[in-house]
Amino acid sequence: MSNITVNLDGIPIEIKRLKIPLKQLILDIENPRIQYYLDTKLNDNITQEKIKFALAEGNEQYEKLKDHIERNGGIYDPIWVVLKENYYTVIEGNTRAFVYEELSEKYVNDEKWKAIDAYVLPYKINRDVINFIRLEKHLFGPTPWDAYEKARELYRLNTQEDYSLKRLEQLTKLSASDIRNNIQAYMDMEEQYLAKYNKPSERLKFSYFVEFRKNKELKKLVKEGKISLMEFCDWVGEGKFKRGEEIRKLPLVLKDEQSRQALIDDNFQAALDQLEQKNPAAKSKLFEKIEDVIYDIEALPFGELDEIKRGLQPAKIDSLKRLHSVTTNLLKDIGTIKC
Repeated sequence: MSNITVNLDGIPIEIKRLKIPLKQLILDIENPRIQYYLDTKLNDNITQEKIKFALAEGNEQYEKLKDHIERNGGIYDPIWVVLKENYYTVIEGNTRAFVYEELSEKYVNDEKWKAIDAYVLPYKINRDVINFIRLEKHLFGPTPWDAYEKARELYRLNTQEDYSLKRLEQLTKLSASDIRNNIQAYMDMEEQYLAKYNKPSERLKFSYFVEFRKNKELKKLVKEGKISLMEFCDWVGEGKFKRGEEIRKLPLVLKDEQSRQALIDDNFQAALDQLEQKNPAAKSKLFEKIEDVIYDIEALPFGELDEIKRGLQPAKIDSLKRLHSVTTNLLKDIGTIKC
């Protein structure tokens, strides 16, 4: 056993490092990794066995971690625990603790699997310190939470523990807008989407809702009544989108009646096929860039344009000449302009 002092959220705290017998560990019911599972078991008595099930069931990362720990003969990064009377609650490292338990059953006579290396926090540790450790380990550490788990924890800290956006910015290094979008996307999924489409795999579509919330054009269309959150939920639930990134082009589809109808009747790819007939930028990154260039040239600031006219920006004139030459030659090649 050794005592060390560490800075946690800017506070110097004396902790102990020691080997703790597995039989003295309690897995954490507040572990963000298992909250989706627990949310579906509201009327159940949440036991240690159910927490273990939630950690491992259908989790490929769990099997990879177990194999890694077994091959390496243990962990190199201690788990974090809080002393609670005669036992220790695991606040970080629950999955590794469960791996040790399974390996202790596999290797009954091997003493190294019967106790685990741990940092022990003081009995009356501030909850802010516990939150700090969880965020540090799973936002910036080697085993990050998935996007849904991260958003759920941001929501919990904001709504249940009164963490302001500014405080969350400091802890997570995320911008206030990213935090706000993640929290709102989580609420959209919980209150609207998962209430109707509640298979466990559906939470993997969380990025669709983040894209929906952070898109300024979609926000405008929602205010104008051109799309509702429930409509979007149904489109996601019906499998009309293949990837979250597709949501970025949804405003283009919604602004064109025929494309919107193709989305309703078929899927998003069919909607893009329809839109491409009018707007080649719908499916082509090249033509998307061309549209951006056209927009930027048309919006060229007066001061910059005046400097170009007066010959003060010769390199920019050369670039415009090259652009003119390339587009003219291309149009000649395809027969739009006669030589």
